[in-house]
Amino acid sequence: MRQILFILFFFATFASFAQTKKFQIEGRVVGINSMPVADAYVFNSRDLDKNVTNANGVFSIWVLPSDTLIISHVSYFRKTVTVFSLLTNPTIQLNIDTINIKGVDVSPNQKTDYEKAMKNIESIKFDFRAKPLDSYTESERMKEVLNTNNRVQRVEASSVSLLRFSPSEQIGKLIDKIKRKKKKRKENSTIKKQKTKKEETKEVPR
Repeated sequence: MRQILFILFFFATFASFAQTKKFQIEGRVVGINSMPVADAYVFNSRDLDKNVTNANGVFSIWVLPSDTLIISHVSYFRKTVTVFSLLTNPTIQLNIDTINIKGVDVSPNQKTDYEKAMKNIESIKFDFRAKPLDSYTESERMKEVLNTNNRVQRVEASSVSLLRFSPSEQIGKLIDKIKRKKKKRKENSTIKKQKTKKEETKEVPR
């Protein structure tokens, strides 16, 4: 009984140790006709450790027995393999990723997009130019525009003059004018008195 328990304990310990012990594994990635696939990425899904296949399609990576590897290449479908299957068969076969391309018709009478666009424009018989709403000629219309502009400027100038009108300024000018008239009358009166005095002096006999 003790021997059986010892054997079970030994195998359990070994299995647990094997699950936590890393080891390096090698494999080979091939494509169509077993041709090696170079520059394929090999990822470990557990710790995201990666490696790249060489020119012979060979890679090596550190794994645990329970790990899963992902092989990826731009020209092939992605593939997932387990470490157990890789230990059994180290060769990984990838299937090519086919892309369907639409056929292109090549003809000597084929037109470019520019030629098609020009033909469409020529087929449109609509005059996009702005049409006048009156019967004026171009020179008459220009003359009318200038006259309208002059009238607007005159109205603006008169508006500015009205805005500049100041009652206090006008009253001040009127007062100055009255003062000048009074001063002039006073001067004229003084001159007249001096003349009269001179004439009276001449008439007095000596």
